[in-house]
Amino acid sequence: MALSVNNKCDQEGSALIIALLIMVMLTIMGLAVTSTTEIDVQISKNDQFHKRAFYNADSGIYATPKVITECLTEGSEVTISGVTYLGSGGSFFEEIMGFDPHDADKDLRFVLSGFNVDVDVNRTGQYNLVGGGVEFGSGAEGIGVGSAGGVAILYEMDSTGNGPAGSQAAIVAHYRKIIGMPGGL
Repeated sequence: MALSVNNKCDQEGSALIIALLIMVMLTIMGLAVTSTTEIDVQISKNDQFHKRAFYNADSGIYATPKVITECLTEGSEVTISGVTYLGSGGSFFEEIMGFDPHDADKDLRFVLSGFNVDVDVNRTGQYNLVGGGVEFGSGAEGIGVGSAGGVAILYEMDSTGNGPAGSQAAIVAHYRKIIGMPGGL
């Protein structure tokens, strides 16, 4: 009697297990990629929100010298569309003229696309510009040809811009206003 030997190794179902392991690994990799993509999208949104706040603050820096010039030209606070004075009546003009001491409160508010931009203006000093008879006689050029001198007033502007999702940006700039010259940046 011949004995038959079954040479089958216990490999039945191993392909199924290997396929399942590969599927689990691919699923884990897909979830990791999805999570990374969601984080990248959120970072991109936050960056966009911060840039919006920064541009708003920058707009406050560029608009404030025009308000200062208008106030100095008129000799008082002037009504300008889109500008709100945050202090009590006349205090902004008094502060930029140097009559009132600087306070830490914001002085101006602009509203850009529904977001507030608050600017604090601090008069930091003034100085006389060179010019006069001797310079004019010798042909020296000062502020404008044949300048007779003038006064430069120095200001520090601190602008805080708001943006979407509570984002904020702050910019500090220095401005030199020369009396008698058109102002603004």
